[in-house]
Amino acid sequence: MELKSIPRGRLAGAALTAALALPVALSACSKQADKPEQEVLRIPFGSEQTFQYSYGNYFAVKFPDVRVEIIPTEGLYGPGKNYYEEFEKLIREQKPDLLITYTSDYKRWASKGLLLDLEPFVRKSKFDLDSFTPAAIEQLKANDEGKLFGLAPQLTSSALYYNKDLFDKYGVPYPTNQMSWDDTMRLARRFPVDPDPGKRIYGIHEKYSTPFDFVSDIAGTVGASHISPDAKWITLESDVWKKAFDQVVSGFKSGNLYYYYKDGKRVNYGPEETKQMDLFSSGKAAMMISSTEQMFRMKQWGETKLNWDIVTVPVDPANPEYTRYFNVSPIYAIAANAEHPQTAWKVVQYFNSEEAAKVSQKTEDVLSTRTAFAKTKDGLSLMPFYMLKVKPLDISPVAFPPSAFFQQFETIVIREIDEAVKGRKSVEETIRAIQTDAQVVLDRAWLEQDAQKK
Repeated sequence: MELKSIPRGRLAGAALTAALALPVALSACSKQADKPEQEVLRIPFGSEQTFQYSYGNYFAVKFPDVRVEIIPTEGLYGPGKNYYEEFEKLIREQKPDLLITYTSDYKRWASKGLLLDLEPFVRKSKFDLDSFTPAAIEQLKANDEGKLFGLAPQLTSSALYYNKDLFDKYGVPYPTNQMSWDDTMRLARRFPVDPDPGKRIYGIHEKYSTPFDFVSDIAGTVGASHISPDAKWITLESDVWKKAFDQVVSGFKSGNLYYYYKDGKRVNYGPEETKQMDLFSSGKAAMMISSTEQMFRMKQWGETKLNWDIVTVPVDPANPEYTRYFNVSPIYAIAANAEHPQTAWKVVQYFNSEEAAKVSQKTEDVLSTRTAFAKTKDGLSLMPFYMLKVKPLDISPVAFPPSAFFQQFETIVIREIDEAVKGRKSVEETIRAIQTDAQVVLDRAWLEQDAQKK
């Protein structure tokens, strides 16, 4: 599930101002003499303060003649409130111009006719869509009408990192692009399990995630979900989930996969724990799946001697060109009832321009949706991040369970997987227990949410 977040605005700041201020300064004198009337742009955002932190420098430098009016969205969250319904009401009633959004919102607004088709703006401005990676444009057009309702300058994608020295040491062949999870786990099992956990090399490690996240990644690759599209039913009782649970639980039992949830208790990560849990960077894991964040972390921690490379994440053999790990963000869109669509398009066009992409590559650890920046980083090919695309099915709008469900569900799966790892329950019993207990929690969460609306 996608977690919502406010743009962190790492691009904003001195680097951006320095990169863009010169042309503004050269034209300042002429603008002072005949200053045009300010254009208005209404934008829903958390608060004025968070907007200024994330985008203030951009607008000060690139759009000095645009007066931004923030429509606060902080109040859309809270007990008894449905964020999506509240946001839809905001769009319909307050008529914002520019929407800075993420995939889940974008899917909903597009399906409800709340966004403008950008193709006419693209044609009139001669904006070059061919300079974007096709997978990004395909994801943005994955709606009932097949229209381009938004543009996104960045993408998130993951790759399978592998330690070449460890593979060479133990005579294991390197991973390849578009392997299945079966092939990946077979490679992982070829690394010997040292009796001393302190000396052990783990075949593959997923950091900062729960054991169920690992299971879910494997099952999700072939399209399985633990919850129904209407978010009313738990759907774990299938051969796909049994196989995924078997692979992960057996790996925990053998010591080939690192198991760090002790007695069903959640791990809290501080700075030291975060670094310690990165077994790949410390040379204790042969493989791991991560985004470009892993490249940044290894450089930050000084792990420059590691001899590593990347290939694509594991795929479904029946659909080897697809992945669950590809996503574009943030998405800049224009509301269908916008009163200032032309002003909004200027902003959309800039944030998706080559100029903005050049700045982001210098100031952020991100992947650009523009193919010109999809080649190498620090001498390493980035193509595994770009080779796959998201399944159209994964882009379709789906319902989400009430927020009260998630923490209770996590507690159940951690507890039950711990029982399986300790040999107190079989995998079948573990799945059955999660299915039964989680359904009770889900039913109760829906009842509570419905009661709050009355």
